[in-house]
Amino acid sequence: MKVIAASEIHGSAELDDKALKAALSQYLASPPRRIDRLIFQALLGAALLKEQVRSDCGLYLASRHPARPTMGALLDAVCVQQRQPKPFEFVNSVSNAAGFHVAQQLGLEGPNLFVGAGPRVWPQLQRLAALDLADGLVSQALLVAVEDLGDFRVQAVLMEPSSCHVLAHGFDELTIGSDVCHLRLDVPT
Repeated sequence: MKVIAASEIHGSAELDDKALKAALSQYLASPPRRIDRLIFQALLGAALLKEQVRSDCGLYLASRHPARPTMGALLDAVCVQQRQPKPFEFVNSVSNAAGFHVAQQLGLEGPNLFVGAGPRVWPQLQRLAALDLADGLVSQALLVAVEDLGDFRVQAVLMEPSSCHVLAHGFDELTIGSDVCHLRLDVPT
């Protein structure tokens, strides 16, 4: 597989969802409403590459966990308060909610997978994408990894099939020689 576009976003933990939405609105005409932090981050990482993405692209999204505030509110409502969760909490707690919104906003019709990210997430994402590319299910693969442990980082790579296929162990190794679109989001001072 060969990298045709890549993006990397770094953001401050203090950046609120309103600021994420403002950043996202620079890349998408009508960002979805009532979404959580993970969805904002995944959308932003993918939106930077939207001009190169074709509709038959597959999406392979990874994060260590769903959005913590959303899951915290859901668990508090159901387990502690023993009440029904709010629709927003329930819908956004489903692991593929972020992938759904990315696919919808970019017009993707290929496979849409969400995986739990571990320390070796990039080889996992590449293997999944390579299978679909080799089978001809997709002509492109969009790989997105969201890391939100305090300050956040979103890395995205758009790939196409090639005769050479060597698994990279990380984003930096995968994007060697590629032009990576970098974006830094900080809290305004």
